[in-house]
Amino acid sequence: MAALTRRQLLARGAGAGAAAAALLLDASRAAAQEAPPAAPPPPTQPAAVPPPPAVALPSERMLKGVSLIGDVNPYDDSLGVRPYLLGGARPTEVVTFWIIWPEVQPHRPEPQTLAASFAQLSDPAGPAAAKIAALDAQIAQANADGRRVGLTLYQAFADWAHPGIGCLNPAMEQGQGGPGLPGQGRLGNGSYVPDDRSEDGPWAWFVAWCCARWADTGGERTPGPGRAGAVAGNPQGARLDWLQPLNEPNLAWWPQLDDRYPDGTIVSAVAEMMRSAAAVAARYRNGEALPRGPELLMPNTADVVADDSDHGTPWRAFTRELVAQLAGWQPPTPVGWSQHNYGDVKYGPQQEGPGRGLWRAQEAIELLRTGGWPDPALWLTEGGYQFGVSETAPDVYVVDPAKTAGDDAKDAFAEQVAKLAENWTAMAQLPVRLWSQYLVNDKDVRFQSSLRGPVRTAPDGTRVPFDPPYPAYALWPTLGA
Repeated sequence: MAALTRRQLLARGAGAGAAAAALLLDASRAAAQEAPPAAPPPPTQPAAVPPPPAVALPSERMLKGVSLIGDVNPYDDSLGVRPYLLGGARPTEVVTFWIIWPEVQPHRPEPQTLAASFAQLSDPAGPAAAKIAALDAQIAQANADGRRVGLTLYQAFADWAHPGIGCLNPAMEQGQGGPGLPGQGRLGNGSYVPDDRSEDGPWAWFVAWCCARWADTGGERTPGPGRAGAVAGNPQGARLDWLQPLNEPNLAWWPQLDDRYPDGTIVSAVAEMMRSAAAVAARYRNGEALPRGPELLMPNTADVVADDSDHGTPWRAFTRELVAQLAGWQPPTPVGWSQHNYGDVKYGPQQEGPGRGLWRAQEAIELLRTGGWPDPALWLTEGGYQFGVSETAPDVYVVDPAKTAGDDAKDAFAEQVAKLAENWTAMAQLPVRLWSQYLVNDKDVRFQSSLRGPVRTAPDGTRVPFDPPYPAYALWPTLGA
């Protein structure tokens, strides 16, 4: 049998049809907190885990983080999130928030330049001014609490950023009853990869604005980059430690294969965007001087896309090829390699294939090392235990305790505790810089992974946290203590 080309290898796992599309994310994840589909369940008996690769351990202990998105996870006291994260034997050290580009910049800036884009985004009378101000306030609160702070750019792009095709017709989306466009599947129009991935295009301007707005100004408050002569900062003096400009490109972006990309695969488009993001972020980093922009964590690979998957691009091929395409690149600003670990948490070490017996994160670290990545360590920026759910009413989902990954668990809640503890312990022995749990509270949606459970509505109409909490709610504050 003839050897496969790189593109053929990647294409083997790239989604292009409706059957594959049914397993993909859609744009409703921002509101409904959707997440990657679970990997196929492995055999019941796990393989033995070999020693980790010979890579130096981190210089500091693995950081403990939580990623918060949606209106049921505000970083305040209203639903108990903030006091919970600040308490316990080992409090949460990193809080990651989210921002959605098409929500905060729904209209094309005129003229279409970086300066006009900055001015539009920082306009206190703009259409998203309230959203941005609320994000400023939450970041500032986390700063005041002594937390380190990250920001993830949600996997959606402004629809005006596609000059090659113009705005996509919403009626074409499968979620709206349409047939979908080639390679789209169930993903929303917002996940369509931009035409311009250079460091001087609309997407890079937005990355630059995020770096500038939440640069460390030493607490100095400014009207925001592009307003009244300000080049950096915000009215709250809020600052970021890390920006995550890409999110699950091997799963949540479309198309995975396209002639617009340098070699036709999503990998080459991501390589372009990583270089562009680093180039613009470096302009605001300023070494140790102020204002100092955030470091970058990229590419936030989804680890649930297996080698034989018919949707997305398999995480292993994606990682190996991306490292190869970036060989020799010395990022002009600090860049950490990031990955999600839903597959690792729920299913444990891999049961077959070239990584048999290895955690996906463990194998990714080895791929970084052998590929020559400057810092072969991993940042786990999102993950946790994904519950199996049952639909009890249209678009209403509840956790099914009987849906477990293994046969030996009492129920899904007990398995969540065991799986979280197992993965945390294993990752702490590897060069993993950060371990991040996705969500404290959930909604009754298809994807659920929270520590506490879905928020409820009381008889008086107020929202209240789930009570009693899941057992994992008691576990999390003790991990790493």
